[in-house]
Amino acid sequence: MKNQVGRRGFVRTAVAGSLAGTGSAAQTKNSKTYRETLATPVVARHQVVVAGGGPSGVIAAAAAARSGADTLLIERYAFLGGNGVAGLMTCYNGFRNQRPPEALQTVKGIPGEYIAELVRLGGVADIDNYERTVQHDIRKGDIPYTVGFDPEAAKIASLNLLRKDGVKMRLHSWVVAPMMDGARVTGVIVESKSGRQAIAAGIVIDCTGDGDIAALAGAPFMGPAAQGDRMPMSLMYRLGGVPSSIKGPYGGIRIGDRVTRWGPGFGGDGADVENLTRAEVETRLKLWDQVQEMKKKAGLESLYLLESATCIGVRETRRVEGEYTVTEKDAIAGTRFPDVIAISSNPMPSYRGKRYFFQHEGFDIPYRSLVPKKIEGLVLSGRCISCEQGPFQSARSMAPAMAVGHASGCAAALAAKQGVPPRKLDVKALQNLLRSQKAELRA
Repeated sequence: MKNQVGRRGFVRTAVAGSLAGTGSAAQTKNSKTYRETLATPVVARHQVVVAGGGPSGVIAAAAAARSGADTLLIERYAFLGGNGVAGLMTCYNGFRNQRPPEALQTVKGIPGEYIAELVRLGGVADIDNYERTVQHDIRKGDIPYTVGFDPEAAKIASLNLLRKDGVKMRLHSWVVAPMMDGARVTGVIVESKSGRQAIAAGIVIDCTGDGDIAALAGAPFMGPAAQGDRMPMSLMYRLGGVPSSIKGPYGGIRIGDRVTRWGPGFGGDGADVENLTRAEVETRLKLWDQVQEMKKKAGLESLYLLESATCIGVRETRRVEGEYTVTEKDAIAGTRFPDVIAISSNPMPSYRGKRYFFQHEGFDIPYRSLVPKKIEGLVLSGRCISCEQGPFQSARSMAPAMAVGHASGCAAALAAKQGVPPRKLDVKALQNLLRSQKAELRA
């Protein structure tokens, strides 16, 4: 099913020379719209603006800056890391196939540097509950299928990576709309404690996870299919005081006496604020009761709820329609594309009711799936790229999302510096740049 959203939730009329918005006096109490008069000041201009500081956004920003573009990363929270940190989904899955054939580490380059920084900080988990058939030594750069991590170390590793590459950052800022010139995105509108401001950009990268910029710009996107295939949300949490007598991961990702676990789930639309509110309220109440019951068991009296996620973990909302949509057939067959810019090897976790492991080392993600239909000046990244639901389940995982972020950052930098729309970018030049930064594309 295809959907589109309007570019505004209410009507605005710009008034030149005015820095403050005022409401129309012609409103009635039964009106369904509120007319504002706004003139939003442009406070900055950058070659590349990255909207969203999750795993894909952090890598995209680092890649764009390293590729020579003046780059700004905008994030709504006070820290970076996205669902991995705010949502406590503290396992970067999909650096290679979980089961043989898994000799190829499909996510390398800047994402690999980020993991190396996590290792240096001592931020990799002691143990997790994922099946392993082959052992890898992460401390030597041989990254396994999944990397469990400490969310506090992830915040620092992200900052260190971006500062090293000279990325400018703007936290506490919510991207609420694109700046538009016809069908071309020319920047973003942000809301923060400093008010409503505009930031102009040569190229914008949509790393919002939900495809917010693309949808608000008017790009078509795919919603859940008729059978209701949207992946559910989960409230993650951390337990403290796990007794030393309990060996192993204790159902999650363990660091010492702390373990991150999957908490209550919730369905519905993760892009609908009313449903999100219900999800947060119901899962938090349920989680508290569950932990109290755990503590009643003999030997577990020392357990306590160390932390619940800042926000419930949303897995799936919009998938934006690109110039090419990766199909279920492509993913299962391991279709190769001449414009490959990343590889996804993570299993499809709930494919037709069970976890599907690929019989190959990963499927190609083509550059065309990062270019939205109808809209110029915008590159897609992270989980909103153009995929059918099956391959989406794989590519949405954080390791392949980092690989896509690497590609989107390099693409945006090239397009901005050359003054060409992303749709017209020389893909061979993009692939060469990615290889020079040690990304894995398979020769």
